[in-house]
Amino acid sequence: MVVDIGGGTTEVAVISLNGVVYSSSVRIGGDRFDEAIINYVRRNYGSLIGEATAERIKHEIGSAYPGDEVREIEVRGRNLAEGVPRGFTLNSNEILEALQEPLTGIVSAVMVALEQCPPELASDISERGMVLTGGWVRYCATWIVC
Repeated sequence: MVVDIGGGTTEVAVISLNGVVYSSSVRIGGDRFDEAIINYVRRNYGSLIGEATAERIKHEIGSAYPGDEVREIEVRGRNLAEGVPRGFTLNSNEILEALQEPLTGIVSAVMVALEQCPPELASDISERGMVLTGGWVRYCATWIVC
C-alpha cells in the first residue's frame, strides 16, 4: 500500500504483482491540517491566525496521537472581537483535537482500501506496513499511526 499525502489531496493505492489492485484520492492534504488549526483557534480563542502561524504550530506541536508529555507553543493572533493583537498558549492536546477531522479522513481512506483488497493482500499489508510518500510526509509520518 502506498499513501501519498500531498498539499491538497491524499492518494491511496494498493499495488500487487498484477498491478494496481485499488486506488483512490481524497481531497485531504497538508493544507487541510493548517485550515483545521486556523478554525480551531478562531472557534476556541476568538482569534485569527495566518497560514504561516498554523504551519508553525503544526510542525512544532502537531501530533495524531497523545504523547507522553504535553507540549506548548506561544502564539500571537488578532482578536476578532476587538481587532487588536492577542497572545495565547496552545498545547499539543488542543492541536490533536483540531486535527481529528482531516486525520480521520485519511485513516478512513486507508481503511476503505484495506476493505477493498483481497484478504491475503490485506494481511500482507498488515504484516509489512505501508509506504508514506509525498511532500507532507516529512511532517505527517510522525503523526500517523495506523
